[in-house]
Amino acid sequence: MRRLYRHAALAALTLVGATACKDFLGAGETQVDPNRPIEATPGKLFVGVEANLWGIWGSDASRIAGIFAQHFTGNQSQYQSQIQSYALSETVTNGLQVSFYGGGGLVDVKKIEAAAVATNDKFLQGTAQVLEGALMGTAADYFGNLVYSKALQGVSNGLQEASAPLPNPPLDDQMAVYDSVQKVLSAGIANIASNTGADVGPGDNDLVYGGDRDKWTAFAHTLKARFYMHTAEVRGQAAYLAALAEAQQGIVSDDDNFVGAFQNASGLQNFWYQFEVTAGRQGYIVPNPGFINFLESRNDPRRAEYFNADGSDLSDERLAPDFQQPYVTYDENTLIWAEAAYRTGDQATALQKLNEERANHGLPPEVVAGQALLREILSEKYIADFQLDGEAWNDYKRTCFPNLAPTGSGKIPGRLYYDTAERQTNPTNVPNPGTAPNGLRNENDPPNATTDADGVSACLGQ
Repeated sequence: MRRLYRHAALAALTLVGATACKDFLGAGETQVDPNRPIEATPGKLFVGVEANLWGIWGSDASRIAGIFAQHFTGNQSQYQSQIQSYALSETVTNGLQVSFYGGGGLVDVKKIEAAAVATNDKFLQGTAQVLEGALMGTAADYFGNLVYSKALQGVSNGLQEASAPLPNPPLDDQMAVYDSVQKVLSAGIANIASNTGADVGPGDNDLVYGGDRDKWTAFAHTLKARFYMHTAEVRGQAAYLAALAEAQQGIVSDDDNFVGAFQNASGLQNFWYQFEVTAGRQGYIVPNPGFINFLESRNDPRRAEYFNADGSDLSDERLAPDFQQPYVTYDENTLIWAEAAYRTGDQATALQKLNEERANHGLPPEVVAGQALLREILSEKYIADFQLDGEAWNDYKRTCFPNLAPTGSGKIPGRLYYDTAERQTNPTNVPNPGTAPNGLRNENDPPNATTDADGVSACLGQ
């Protein structure tokens, strides 16, 4: 049964040929609708939401973020002419924004939640709420102010009745979206803890954790820690303290990582395989030489894990069609713990957690303190966050580490423009590109004057 569901969901994620250069998020991996089964049961919808989340975290949006963070270099076509050069327009992201709301997005999450409320299955409701938080927190990362509190008014989540949809729903402030995400994640954690006869949960429809309560709870806490970190540049100590508390309850081993459950079968493969092999785009994006040099200068074993021998492409492991792409990880959680401890004055714990993450990769312990300790934590995060949605980019925006020089015109972009379709269907609230809040920086990421590499040098890219 689980294998059949897995195939049904992942088949919808097949990259359908090459897409137009001007609209390369408008089709392919992110422009999928994985939830159109004949009978849209909560279980099938759950499969589709997980699969859609892999698509958001693992396809073009993350590749764009990887170019901005200089893990990759845009080498051909639109990746060179638009992303590498920062010649952005709203067509670059067209199709990404709808994936947060349409099939596999918020609309189907609300349907799962409503079905769970109807059967008093709090476990299922809680896991759906965690997926909601993951989706909308990520949307806030990329776009800032968003339609959320008034989104999809015509669809009930079981707790709020459906009402007439708003023709031009207002945008919530980005920080308000993050606050709402924290609330829904907390509600999800509380509901997952329920363990009555009615709490069946997602079961085999959960392709990542197989309905494991403990893993879902840890995943939710790590997500909370991640999103608190995304507000810390503005909210300071309060956000770091909150992230620290959540990381202490987060993912504790690689076995608990949230991954894409890909297979070596047509249409079910890892998105990078689909991008390079199925769509024939090898060479469009290549490893950034600066990142490779950084890994080699540190004798880091992940140099061989991430890239091939000559540094021209991903490694065979990472390009395998059935590579289980990590999206939220033990390494991320451990390093959030380390950084948050440092930022709140506990250097002993910060060093301990830094060395715990290093030991996870066979690296010797560091003996550092002060600014050097922070620099080592951020260095490890920059390495560990490789291909982890946009986390390296999010950290760069917050810390200006590494102190990257721009590769295009102007500063390194700090957000993506709203989709064309979003502006056209909600013209009252979504302005043209370049008009606030639709610029190239979000509220949570004011430009840094200096880099956290040493706390003194001018930030080159912001």
